[in-house]
Amino acid sequence: MTRLAGLIAALAFLVALPASAQAATCTPPKYPGSGYFTSLKATKVSCGEASKVAVAFHKCRTKSSIKGRCTSKVRKFSCTEKRTTISTEINGRVTCKYGSRKVELTYQQNT
Repeated sequence: MTRLAGLIAALAFLVALPASAQAATCTPPKYPGSGYFTSLKATKVSCGEASKVAVAFHKCRTKSSIKGRCTSKVRKFSCTEKRTTISTEINGRVTCKYGSRKVELTYQQNT
């Protein structure tokens, strides 16, 4: 009987594991420039790594200018960005993927 209870507990853990490892809403890191990250979501990656990807993307994007684009991989992640701009700010939505791992972030940057 105890063997059956142990087996049931192990199966319950395995069934619950993928759901908890799927997606997490994370606290966005401090923005390195004039602006802020407004959201950060991590799928199959830790919030700590998602924060590092967000900051690395910002550094890549602003390497050439404050209104620059990032066309290279950051921390092995390939990123795509959609943005809306006005004369005083950039609002961006970024998705970075590395295999099944995904980091999604939004930011607002003053120009």
